[in-house]
Order: sequence, then structure tokens, then C-alpha cells
Amino acid sequence: MAGRARLRVPKPRTAKTVASVARRIRRAKRVHQIAANTKTGSVLVSFSADDPIDLVIDELRGTGLEIVSAIRPMVGPVRTQSAGATVVRQVMGKANEQLHHMTDGKMDLRVAVPAIYFALGVRNLLVQRARLRDATWYQLMYWAFDSFFKLHQESSVSGASGSHGRLLN
Repeated sequence: MAGRARLRVPKPRTAKTVASVARRIRRAKRVHQIAANTKTGSVLVSFSADDPIDLVIDELRGTGLEIVSAIRPMVGPVRTQSAGATVVRQVMGKANEQLHHMTDGKMDLRVAVPAIYFALGVRNLLVQRARLRDATWYQLMYWAFDSFFKLHQESSVSGASGSHGRLLN
């Protein structure tokens, strides 16, 4: 459900651990409300439905929590990215968060990048008067649509809601 995520504190858990995690989650500025059940270790987090879950999870990670999807099993210490790719991903994630914040949730990099390619493609189309001499205008137009669709692909897992996760403290 948009604007809500149910997280679980892993076992072994105590009421004190669940309460500690709940306090850390409350520090996140995107989180509006939480409801923690100390007996089950479940924490229901409410946030703006306009905020992508990825930004909320990144902010929760910023409070020192490790959030792992309950859908995919945890894998050992296998690195799937180089250190350079990890740095680029972190920098672009922060840039995306800033753009999202500055535009009050109306824009993110998944829309901005294709829009820039599209604008450059239109500009070059007008300047070149639709001649295929340099072909840059239609390359940019292709990149605009291609990047838009690739950046908006949804990965789905049958039978999974996508909002369930586990907290590791």
C-alpha cells in the first residue's frame, strides 16, 4: 500500500530492541507515524504516498538501520558492484533525493534525464532541419525514450507486496 511499509525486527528480539528501533525510525524526516508491536517485532511505518519507498529506505539506512528485503534471501558477502559503481550509485542517489526534495516530489532523475535528452533531441532536430547529416537529434530522441522506459521498468515478484522487509539492528 502506498505510503506504508511493514518492517520486522529479526529474532532474537526483545521489547527493548523493538522500542530502540522504533525510536531510530522516528528520527527519519520522511516518516510521519510508526506503530511498533513489541511482541511480534513488527513496525508499521507511515510516510507520504508521494515519496518513493526507495527514498524512505535510504533515509532509514541513514539512521543506522540495515534494511533487507524479505522477498529475496540474504546472500553472503558477494559483491555485485565495483567500489567505483557503488560510489557513483550513492552520489546519484543523493542527487536524486535532493532533486525530489527541491521539487516537492514532482521530479526525480528518472524523469529529468530522459527529459534532458528529449529537449536536446528537439533542439538538434530544429537546428538540423530534420537532415540526417549528423544524426545526433534522433540519437538523443532514442536515448530519451530508451532511458525513460528502462528507468521505469518494474520488477515484480509474484505473490509479494513489495512493502515488507526486515530490519537488522
